[in-house]
Amino acid sequence: MSVKRESLRPDGRTFLLASAAIAGVALLSLLFIASYAGALHEPKPHQVPVAVAKGVPPQVAASLGADGAIEVVDVADRESALEDIDQRDVYAALVPGGKGLAMVVAPAASAAISDFMTGEVAGALRKQGLPVSVETVHPLPSSDTRGLVGFYMVVGWAIAGYLGATLFGLVFGTSPGIGRVLWRFAALATLGLLVGLGGAAISTSLAGYDHGFWKLILLGFLTVMATGTITIALQQFLGIIGTGIAILIFVVFGNPAAGGAYATELLPGIWRTLGPLTPSGAATEAVRSAAYFPSASIGSQLLVLLAWVGVGLLAALIAARNGRGISEPESKASLAGVA
Repeated sequence: MSVKRESLRPDGRTFLLASAAIAGVALLSLLFIASYAGALHEPKPHQVPVAVAKGVPPQVAASLGADGAIEVVDVADRESALEDIDQRDVYAALVPGGKGLAMVVAPAASAAISDFMTGEVAGALRKQGLPVSVETVHPLPSSDTRGLVGFYMVVGWAIAGYLGATLFGLVFGTSPGIGRVLWRFAALATLGLLVGLGGAAISTSLAGYDHGFWKLILLGFLTVMATGTITIALQQFLGIIGTGIAILIFVVFGNPAAGGAYATELLPGIWRTLGPLTPSGAATEAVRSAAYFPSASIGSQLLVLLAWVGVGLLAALIAARNGRGISEPESKASLAGVA
């Protein structure tokens, strides 16, 4: 009895699909490298808002804003400058103090900008013969000296959103139909609550946040929903290609545009311009405010996240209603392939 051997040579369709997969993954990987390196390889300050109180010599204020690195914000006095720092309207302040000037910095807003202000800026003033002392408000804890815990928490939330959306598509299917989309949204919302709560608990434990626990949970939920709903919509319209586009938006561009240890004002070009409008960028700034600046508003960041969620929900529902999505056989085949 002869046994028919299975051919190890792929057919033409399989070969084309494998080639497309290799090209797609290679392209995303190279774009990932280029985006991270482009955004973070040479941080330089661009229009960093700094409060300058009355009593600081006018020529000093003029020299601060001369090269475009600093945007001088004139304030009435020291109290006004500190209030602007508390509300995150400025990163630092230069005020009259003691026998000269005092540089007030807030490392929790950006450790890198604080280093720039106390190093390069204060050093340049001292070279002009001006005595400058340094004062610190809103410090970072010893367990998170660069303020990275919050950023990595946001990265985890963003990953949960698009990865969860993809897996829920395999579980519930992405074939046309409002019901399937609603089930994916329900599962995504459950995931958002769990990951938001877990991320807030872990980061608070590691970094020792004193404020904003419930705000962190809300931010986690909205970040997961923002990246997840957009991913669902893209998959409804474009199938597996939509997953790649979601990774391109939220990982390749969004994560470096969030700034990491840096602030938006230290990033170049398009990352600086669009970073605050991405889910990761908005969430990273809101986490810093919630954890370290109880007087600061996170309203604008919440609006950004809600806008992403709203667009994703609406687009996915429109796609489902118009019969867009992967057919049932394709969905089952995808699930079998993962299994």
